[in-house]
Amino acid sequence: MPRPPQPSPLAPPLARRPCLLDPAARRALAAGVVALVLGWNAPAAAAPAAGAAPEASVPADAPPESPAAPTPPAAGSPAESPAAPMPPAAGSPPESPAPAAPPAAGSPPESPAPAAPPAAGSPTAGDAYLAAPVPPADDAVGSRLIDLATPFTIGQRRLELLVTHRFNQPVNQGSSAHNLWGLDSGADVGIGFTYGLLRRLDVSVYRSQFQEDFELAAKLQVLDQSPRIPLSAAVRAGADLLGRRGVQDPHRPFAQILLGSRLAAGWNVFASPSWVQATPLLRDAWNVPVGLTVPLPGKWLLDGEVIAANRALRDQPGASHLAWHAAFAKRVGWHLFQIVLGNSRATTVDQIVGGDFAGGFTTHDVRLGFNLIRYFSP
Repeated sequence: MPRPPQPSPLAPPLARRPCLLDPAARRALAAGVVALVLGWNAPAAAAPAAGAAPEASVPADAPPESPAAPTPPAAGSPAESPAAPMPPAAGSPPESPAPAAPPAAGSPPESPAPAAPPAAGSPTAGDAYLAAPVPPADDAVGSRLIDLATPFTIGQRRLELLVTHRFNQPVNQGSSAHNLWGLDSGADVGIGFTYGLLRRLDVSVYRSQFQEDFELAAKLQVLDQSPRIPLSAAVRAGADLLGRRGVQDPHRPFAQILLGSRLAAGWNVFASPSWVQATPLLRDAWNVPVGLTVPLPGKWLLDGEVIAANRALRDQPGASHLAWHAAFAKRVGWHLFQIVLGNSRATTVDQIVGGDFAGGFTTHDVRLGFNLIRYFSP
């Protein structure tokens, strides 16, 4: 059988597929691959020759060269198509800083929003709300002068805490530095709370240690002083309920009309026509306690109260006495401090109005005491 033809040793080798890239394009492609591997840090001398595309976006079938190709972009510029001056394509390298470049000055989206004032309800606005003074705004006078109620209310949803001390021993009756002018003699202590149901409506409960006297009351302000109205007015009603055994008439309802007028900064006058069903010695007792405030340096106030001896007891010598109190008052933030001097330890309506305080006192007695008031707001 004939043998199959054998290739001649002189026959040329198998033909290779012709290369579509000329030597210059091949060198440029190799340089691009090296630059990509090294993190786009190829030196400028290794840049592709004129006509080659940028290293990161050279397609496999790109033409070997283009006679109209632009100069390669500067270092750090985004990769672009050689023939199109359009913005970078979506597939541009992530290292391109173009997407993160800031917009032109004055652009609306880049207005300094963080520097805008805080909105209502922010901490700054809340602090301003909590720092709002209690009425009246310019004087250290709250819902109570010393022992007498004023026509002012504390404001809606606010809470007032009251603590009172009235020391037993008079300073002018055997007191000295040895007993700290009566402070070692014990005291009648009272504690109370007032809550603002509405802006002009308060409810309160106060308990005095003396005869376990609970005073429950509600106050409604009907007039607020203004340029057209020269005074403030309120009505107050409630009852004193005594828990001590053996006390005559332990349930003592009362009613008051509270009047006040602010004459100038620090100058206030008050009057409180009052009725109470029972006092230690009276039935259906009436009286008109009065009060005054005088400004002192350093935003202090000098407060004063006078309750005249009840005329219904004028036929019983020593049964009813004029009662007086004075206090140095200072408001510090939401606290009101009062250092009190007075002759009577009475702090409830039933013990004040008759001038017949069951604990006994004389007009010339001088006792120490203090009031501490704290306001709270939601």
